[in-house]
Amino acid sequence: MERKSAYRELDAVKFAGFRRRLLRARGGAYQRRLLQAAQNNETFVGFVREEAGAYAGKTPPLHEFPLTESEFKDPPWTTEMSLYEAWKDLPARTACRPAFWADVTSRHVEDARIDASYLAANGGTAARGAQRMELALGDDSPQRERRIDDCVRTILRRLGGLPEARGTRTVYVDCPFARAWWRERLVREIGEHRGAPAAQVRSVLCLSQSYWEELVTLVVSRNSVLGSDKVRSRFILGLADLLFEQPDSPLRTGKELRRACRTLGVMQASRELSVLEDEDLQVQMDRLVRRQHEASVTRRRAEEARDIVTDDSPGSAEGAD
Repeated sequence: MERKSAYRELDAVKFAGFRRRLLRARGGAYQRRLLQAAQNNETFVGFVREEAGAYAGKTPPLHEFPLTESEFKDPPWTTEMSLYEAWKDLPARTACRPAFWADVTSRHVEDARIDASYLAANGGTAARGAQRMELALGDDSPQRERRIDDCVRTILRRLGGLPEARGTRTVYVDCPFARAWWRERLVREIGEHRGAPAAQVRSVLCLSQSYWEELVTLVVSRNSVLGSDKVRSRFILGLADLLFEQPDSPLRTGKELRRACRTLGVMQASRELSVLEDEDLQVQMDRLVRRQHEASVTRRRAEEARDIVTDDSPGSAEGAD
């Protein structure tokens, strides 16, 4: 039986069924109904609650002021800080529930703090959410079904996450309100370990959406590596120090971050890192991160050298005339 949170949320079982029904027929009537509902705040909230129900419970405060579409889609760090401050008493077991965040998001729509159409906005520079839905619904090309399905999936990700397609990381990555809470929580958790400058830690966690997703995926999916708060904090502090000193380091990329975490996994397998004293553990993490940086720089130079050799090799300019 699905456990209910002490906080108000949608009925988790019904909400999961709602998502599955929406994903069942790409471009079908049910998906079109959601997009039509999302063109009006009251209609959207009514539709979600009719289909997914709700449980009573404590309600976290809404954001003090209405958010613009860009502020909702990708909140600046000042907004993430204010959201976390308002919700800092939330237990982690509640903050990882799509049904909880879906209700929080719906309440913001209901109170006009955000517009329902914002949920359809994608992460790039494409049309705003309202325009994106309008174009999808009015499309009579062979791409119509895909465009409608894309909009629906975006709405579900923004609403509370889409576990059916994105796994457990979706709550931490795709729902703006949840992402703000978890990211700022991690900033403060890390700061408590060494009094690290929040801005320096935040610069790593907010480096890019894809970088944040890599970090979250490692925490959620590889608990044996980064499941320890202590190890995780010290590793990210090592990254923050390195990237502050070496802003162009290859470790700014998800590919090199994954390599560093694989190395950390090997270390963790050979010894229990979390039992080390704080300073000893930090020395180990700093050493790991800097060695990874040096190795990645060496690889980059070798790749650049190969490219030069290839470009200058005989026959490379054949046909230039």
